[in-house]
Amino acid sequence: MPLYKRMFAALMTTFFLFALSGAAFAAAGGDIVRIGIREGQRNVSVAGPFGVGVYRNGSLWKKYPANRNVNLTYGNNGVTVDGTAAGTGVLLRSLNPKGALKISDGYSYRGDLEVIKSPQAQGLTIVNVVPVEKYLYGVVGKEMSPSWSMEALKAQAVAARTYAFSHKGYFKSRGFDMTDDTNSQTYAGVNGESPSVYKAVKATHGEILTYGGKPIDAFFSATAGGWTENSENVWGNKVPYLRGVSDKSDKMPEYRWSVTITPERLAANLAAAGKNVGKIRSITLSPLGKRPMAVSDRGVSGRVLSMVVNGTAGQAQVTGNAFQSILGLKSTLFDFYQGNGNPPDPDTGKPRRGNTFTVKEKAPLVVYGFGWGHGLGMSQYGAYQMAKEHGEDSTFYRKILAHYYTGTQLSKLY
Repeated sequence: MPLYKRMFAALMTTFFLFALSGAAFAAAGGDIVRIGIREGQRNVSVAGPFGVGVYRNGSLWKKYPANRNVNLTYGNNGVTVDGTAAGTGVLLRSLNPKGALKISDGYSYRGDLEVIKSPQAQGLTIVNVVPVEKYLYGVVGKEMSPSWSMEALKAQAVAARTYAFSHKGYFKSRGFDMTDDTNSQTYAGVNGESPSVYKAVKATHGEILTYGGKPIDAFFSATAGGWTENSENVWGNKVPYLRGVSDKSDKMPEYRWSVTITPERLAANLAAAGKNVGKIRSITLSPLGKRPMAVSDRGVSGRVLSMVVNGTAGQAQVTGNAFQSILGLKSTLFDFYQGNGNPPDPDTGKPRRGNTFTVKEKAPLVVYGFGWGHGLGMSQYGAYQMAKEHGEDSTFYRKILAHYYTGTQLSKLY
């Protein structure tokens, strides 16, 4: 066969296979993502308001009428559908392209539901196979309140879309691209959708953030507490677009927090974590001051990298992450305070102590801090506050993204 004919035949084959996988998806624009909804399930039931088509080996195998459950189980014979063996898996699709599929003990989903043997466990894995844009309908409103400013929602839509593309195949060994929880992005299918989210997703259709021509890891957290952090101080690797920048989220809930604990209880918590120092005498840690900071034991945002707890039985070096885990703190952006009145504000006043914080026995110890989350990339509350102050500018979401993701480009992928 001549080369041009072979090329044409290959092209037509590719087109045909794509059409079989769902031409309706192409009409929505963008790419397809696979979201892990359930893993290791012994059984699951799915129904749809317009009925359900069950596909096996690429062909329609069974049809179910509206609102009738398709009962899937896993056993010695693999996947079964209402007791009939179906091999290694099936695909469920609404009989109406505009319909959704509902898991009996969960949410409803656009797109298809693929039911396969769990690659890494006994049982079934349920995967939502859905166009990126429709996936975002169920993400943006779960990661950010649908009632927030449109420019903030647009920024979240771009960040979430970028995250989806940069994490495709991330959980390939488990049969999907991303999870539906905080291990990836929180996703609630149709149940997470709202009119404001539709508007934000459609207004940014196909837009992603790139650096060096590639989609970035568009990390975000609830609030950065006044300053975001450099990536190497959180994950260990320096990423050029994840640099610490100012975060205007001081008017938002959870910006400032505190935990009160006795020195005795703190010592017991440390001992339980394998860091027994006896009675705590002091803590060696640079005081939290005006950001950006340039000290060895704190990041640029003031987040604690490492500190030393000194006690009657010795001393222990404790990382900020470890201390956050031991006390269940909202972030590693914290400091210590004992005494009357309120703890100092790092951005408006001078530190009231030196590098050694002396702990008074039997007096309450206040661990006070700022922000909620790792502090990398976009601060969601910060985006909200920025957008609220510039709501009249319909392109302000671009300035939000440029602020939090240093040196990135807003690119139109499709």
